[in-house]
Amino acid sequence: MKRILLASLLLSLSAFAGPYDKPYVIITVDIAKSSDPNLRKVIVNRVDEETIMTGNKAVVAPGLRKVTLDLPPRKGFNQATQNILEIDAKPCTRYYVAAKLDSPTTQEWKPVIRSEEPIGECRKKFKIG
Repeated sequence: MKRILLASLLLSLSAFAGPYDKPYVIITVDIAKSSDPNLRKVIVNRVDEETIMTGNKAVVAPGLRKVTLDLPPRKGFNQATQNILEIDAKPCTRYYVAAKLDSPTTQEWKPVIRSEEPIGECRKKFKIG
């Protein structure tokens, strides 16, 4: 009886697999100051039409991802704007995203990957190069 209970408990726990149970990607904002005045902090809104609820950080599976970014209104503008960034996300990699203004006097901008870095604990856990 105990074995059946234990087996059913293990099966039910496997149904609750989280994003860290297989190789993953983290897409987050870059909060580091930049010497480029046209580089701005964004909000990670959605990844593949899935709304992000975890404080400006998305944990997703590797592969081609469409990341919707919001640029909050700046001085002189009263509307936030959105753009989509396509990322071919490599496993166990953290991507820092930002907005690159075309000009400080317009609301036109392009989403950019400011930097990327390997996630050491993920690479070790899943034995990725």
